[in-house]
Amino acid sequence: MCLQTKQRGMVITIMRKRIYKNFLWLILLSALLLSAVLSAVVYVSLRNREMSAVRDRAILAADILNGAVNAEGFTDFLNLDADVARITITAPDGTVLIDNKADAATLENHGDREEIKQALYSGRGDAMRYSVTLGGETYYYAILLDDGNVLRIAKPMERIAEVFIGVLRTIVIVTLIVLILANVVAHRLTKNIVAPLNNIDFDGDNSGIYDEFSPFVRKIEQQKSEIEKQMLTLKSRADTIETITENMKEGLILIDTSGIMLSVNKSAVDIFREKDLVGQNILHICREMEFQAGVKQCLSGTDSEVVFMRGGKIYSVYLSSVYGGGELNGGVIFFLDVSEKHEAEKQRREFSANVSHELKTPLTTILALTEMIENGMAKEADIKAFAGKILVQARRLINIIEDIIKLSEFDEGKSITERVSFDVFELAQSVADALHQSADEKKIRISITGEQFHITANRQMIDELLYNLLDNAIKYNKDNGSVTVALSEENEYCKIAVTDTGIGILPENQSRVFERFYRIDKSRSNKTGGTGLGLSIVKHIVEHHGGKVELTSTPGVGTTVECYIREQDAEFAAPHSS
Repeated sequence: MCLQTKQRGMVITIMRKRIYKNFLWLILLSALLLSAVLSAVVYVSLRNREMSAVRDRAILAADILNGAVNAEGFTDFLNLDADVARITITAPDGTVLIDNKADAATLENHGDREEIKQALYSGRGDAMRYSVTLGGETYYYAILLDDGNVLRIAKPMERIAEVFIGVLRTIVIVTLIVLILANVVAHRLTKNIVAPLNNIDFDGDNSGIYDEFSPFVRKIEQQKSEIEKQMLTLKSRADTIETITENMKEGLILIDTSGIMLSVNKSAVDIFREKDLVGQNILHICREMEFQAGVKQCLSGTDSEVVFMRGGKIYSVYLSSVYGGGELNGGVIFFLDVSEKHEAEKQRREFSANVSHELKTPLTTILALTEMIENGMAKEADIKAFAGKILVQARRLINIIEDIIKLSEFDEGKSITERVSFDVFELAQSVADALHQSADEKKIRISITGEQFHITANRQMIDELLYNLLDNAIKYNKDNGSVTVALSEENEYCKIAVTDTGIGILPENQSRVFERFYRIDKSRSNKTGGTGLGLSIVKHIVEHHGGKVELTSTPGVGTTVECYIREQDAEFAAPHSS
């Protein structure tokens, strides 16, 4: 509202200035025109009056001369207006007979003078021209006398100019006074005219405005209402777009034709890790050649796609040109985080390579032994031993295939989801009993501590989890070592912690032990017969139950793997250990 009032005030101020100037110019031109006309009228009036006076004197003089009977009367006539006008009498042939301003004998013939010729022809004549004798613009009036001579009276017009200048001063003074009064009147009239406009209230009653403005006010009020609705709609859309773009995981940047960033969402800011990106040139922010080439290609009118690495992540960047009215207006840059996709692709390639290797090793052994038996290269006494080796490799092959199938089911979401209530302590005891023979071979003692309670989970998966953890703890343990399984209830989780006194894991390898087919010591794994998939299966089982897995290890001391299984129903029994 304050902005609208300010804008309306600016408009009215401009309008007031224009009206005031128009009034002032109108009055000024009127005053000047009136002064000019008045001056012209005064000048013409003075001139006509002087010319009329000359004619009257000439007529009077002619009457006197026509009635003169002696020289004294004629002399009195010559002295009548000696200081006012020039009196000349010429013969019919133009010879100057008498002149009261000059010696007649020295004057040239006046037969060619216009007023003399008119008087000889029609009895009277006049003319206006410059007089050398009188030294100025002069009016001549001539009358034909009864004796055939011509009487001419001439009078200079300088006196008219003197009188006119005096009158003109008065006119100028009056004009200036009128202009001063006009300025005051124009200012007041402008204020009165604009006052109703200045008092227009588009949100209230406008009954006091000019009737002529009522349709315009109603139209403006209607347009104002429509604009407010459109502004609310645009603001709502802008807020929606801003909310969407700001909460996008993907980065979004809008640039103009020179590469200046017009809009940058939060994800894009996080990618570049800089604030106040708006207003900067994106080519100055990121100087990677491939990215800059994509931006330049986009600003040349061609869409492009580049791979962009930043902050340890990989982005697929789509650069699209934006046109408006057939002209290039800028571009849109879209950053899609494909780090997980690249990592998954990398793991898939590694998995394929590892599967091929793991399957090829037992198959090669089986193939070699069967060929030796088939070709009769094996002695009769060795056939049984060869068959035993073939059986071991075949079982290893089956174990690998079964583990791969399990991981595949986890990846595809086809894993078993049935949950039942069972005693986790009894399940751990049964798994320990199943691995008792392997533990006895290395003289390793297995103990289970904690509380006896029921959990609701997938029994088959928890069985697999315990088996893989205990099997690894035995395989990578020292002779005469120990394995401890600690069971407990923490909040809504069942905690299963398996601790061994084995060889331990170096810190740089601890983050990778849950990867598929990852082995710290491949030669030792081959001896123990591991597939490298056990801990990866453990991680998937824990995540399937909404839990987490943690590992702590000290080289030469041992390793502890803690699994947190989320469960809903837990029934506690008395603590039990063995």
